[in-house]
Amino acid sequence: MNQGQQKRLAELVSQPVQWQCDLSRYTTFAIGGLAEALINVHQLSELQPLLWFLAEGSIPWRIIGKGSNLLVRDEGFSGVILRLGGEFAAVSEQVGDDGLVVVRGGGGGSLARLSWHCSERGLTGLEFGCGIPGTLGGAVIMNAGAWGQNIGSVLRRVKLMTAEGEINLSSGDLNFSYRCWKDFSRYQGRAVVAMAELALQRGETVAIRAYCSSLQEKRKATQPNEYANAGSFFKNPPNDSAGRLIEASGLKGLRVGGAMVSEGHCNFLVNTGGATASDVLRLMQIVQDKVKRDSGVFLEPEVHFI
Repeated sequence: MNQGQQKRLAELVSQPVQWQCDLSRYTTFAIGGLAEALINVHQLSELQPLLWFLAEGSIPWRIIGKGSNLLVRDEGFSGVILRLGGEFAAVSEQVGDDGLVVVRGGGGGSLARLSWHCSERGLTGLEFGCGIPGTLGGAVIMNAGAWGQNIGSVLRRVKLMTAEGEINLSSGDLNFSYRCWKDFSRYQGRAVVAMAELALQRGETVAIRAYCSSLQEKRKATQPNEYANAGSFFKNPPNDSAGRLIEASGLKGLRVGGAMVSEGHCNFLVNTGGATASDVLRLMQIVQDKVKRDSGVFLEPEVHFI
């Protein structure tokens, strides 16, 4: 961006622009180079003018949410990184015509926090989200899920924001598969998940809270937390698990630089300290090649890359 663009960008948002921002501070992997600019967008009224400005100037941009499920390359990002907060973390609810409770959440809000909020309100259907360290918007884009459930099963409506204005999509317009919103590719690079509506049922508050707690305990017991990581690295193949295949190939504990296949759960590639994105990418390739040779299965990354 030239100086004029930088000045205009700073004028469009209420939060200060962070120039030459170290993205490793904003990812759960604690890895990544510099972004030309990082902006925290807190007001809905700011988003469309901002997207218009970026589109008009052909300035690349990406959203990183909570920075989980993400690997930022060592060379960083020559463009603008967006993080949604403020109004984009708001939650409201109302009873629908069908008796279900419609929970409306901003795309920048925490999925885990929203799950706990619903459990406290005696609403069931989103318990699987307890402990998932991402945003509601990110969860929609990747059809996040756990324990055999996913967000696509409770999603009723999504509001996207583009440079031209809002796009409202109902559940019938959405095409979800395992860890994927298949049709999001048509909106990639020009639309932001500003809001999502979830249709949940009323249940017994004590039982729902207890179930959430049990799922969170299972997560703590089975997932490594001693090192920085991006969550499950590979998608599970049909009728199998990536972790089992990686362990069967004898790759537990394998290291490349500061990156390692977790000794606690093989589907986690972890940063043991000072790992670079290049270390992780090389380790990923070694794991994919070895598992492919041993089992014939190509492991597709679940983690997104910038």
